Amino acid sequence: MDGARCLFLLIDCGQRETGGSALKPFRFEQPTRPGPATGSNSSYTSGSNSSGGLQPLSPLPTTRPLGQFGSGGPRRRPWLPTIIVGLALVASLVVLLVSGGLNLLPFAHSSGTKSQPAGAGATSDIIGHVFFLSSGQVNVSTSQGIADQVQVDLSKVPPPAPGKAYYAWLQSDNSVESQSILLGKLTLSQGTAHLFYKGDPQHTNLLAIASRFLVTEEDAATTPTVPSLDRSTWRYLAVIPNTPDPQDSEHHYSLLDHLRHLLALDPTLQKLGLPGGLDIWLFRNGQKILEWAGAARDDWNHGSTDLMHRQFIRILDYLDGIEFLGTDVPAGSPVLVDPHIGRVGLLQFDANQQPPGYLHHIGIHLEGVVQSPGSTREQQELAQQITEALNKVQSLYQQIRQDAIQLVHMSSSQLRQPAALALLDTLVKQAQDAFVGQFDPQTGELQDGVTQIHYAIERLATLDVTPLNNSSSATQQ
Repeated sequence: MDGARCLFLLIDCGQRETGGSALKPFRFEQPTRPGPATGSNSSYTSGSNSSGGLQPLSPLPTTRPLGQFGSGGPRRRPWLPTIIVGLALVASLVVLLVSGGLNLLPFAHSSGTKSQPAGAGATSDIIGHVFFLSSGQVNVSTSQGIADQVQVDLSKVPPPAPGKAYYAWLQSDNSVESQSILLGKLTLSQGTAHLFYKGDPQHTNLLAIASRFLVTEEDAATTPTVPSLDRSTWRYLAVIPNTPDPQDSEHHYSLLDHLRHLLALDPTLQKLGLPGGLDIWLFRNGQKILEWAGAARDDWNHGSTDLMHRQFIRILDYLDGIEFLGTDVPAGSPVLVDPHIGRVGLLQFDANQQPPGYLHHIGIHLEGVVQSPGSTREQQELAQQITEALNKVQSLYQQIRQDAIQLVHMSSSQLRQPAALALLDTLVKQAQDAFVGQFDPQTGELQDGVTQIHYAIERLATLDVTPLNNSSSATQQ
């Protein structure tokens, strides 16, 4: 599109109150259409589910918006997605965002509260949290720019001893032979400390290489290069549990594994040359579908039916995956997307489909988060909220697929008719709702879309910081 036909729209993440409604498990719903033969699924699957869907998650009562754990969350530097859409779509979004007076809240996590792993007998004092953030300095060939920044928010921290200072570290999985990244010196103000680590020049995905957070109390005059070997100087610790799930008899994935599959590296995608984890590819491909839908609407205004057909083919390439298109597009239609990226669709058509669709695959790992040893009630609650949002997004993308199939099979003369325009407008609205979120005129808020899911999945990787005493720090692994 030329400069007169496109705008860059920056959309931050939004949230909504669930109103205490029951959370729905993500279920595999097979669309009706032929597809190619499928092989065994080498990715994580729920062992007891033969139908391809996820086992129902035990409902956890909540009235919090998607991703919100309470007040006092991180002062986010959100990665604002740039969406290129047609003027008609931009205008509709502006109307929704301005006239609706949306209450766009950051995804928050409570600070200075108590939390516990599911099933734990007693709570642990939580004095703060560590958040992974994304700078957005990404490209499709690496995991860089995703979870490449860290924010630390602590409270109830006593002053260090005279001549001492607190130092914050990010460490790799094994505390015995761990690699450490100095995040910085903590500055206290009335017992609270906030630290933002902007990452390294390479925008390294920190979640891919680290899972532990440590605060040491050391000489204030000399900045250490590694944490003190004297564990009596260790003051606070946070760890993403890496205990294999005993219910996962095939892969033995841990909570850390599931988070990394979502936000850093998924083995199935890695084999296809798609780094960065599942979440970023759902986000990217959902954004492209919205872009192509808006472009098709502009093409209708210009009478460019050939270009419209090409946009519909692209949309179906990303929804189905190019290996599962079947008869969704006319025979002989060219592949109009990067065939490397287009191998994985958003939707799932067979329980053992390989590669699995993004929505289904993400749902599987959300179930894994809930089942993993050491997952907190807040993580379980958030995973179920994301699952509910995935259900809604999946329904929208299935509707988009049906509309795109109708449109791509229309002749040029049929596409010029008002009926085709009405169907196209519906498709554009559905693509907008799926990615940006659906505007609820009764509440004046956005219901959850891919953008909200994207930020909420990032919130799953929050670490709870707890105090250490000398005896416990000497035995922490």
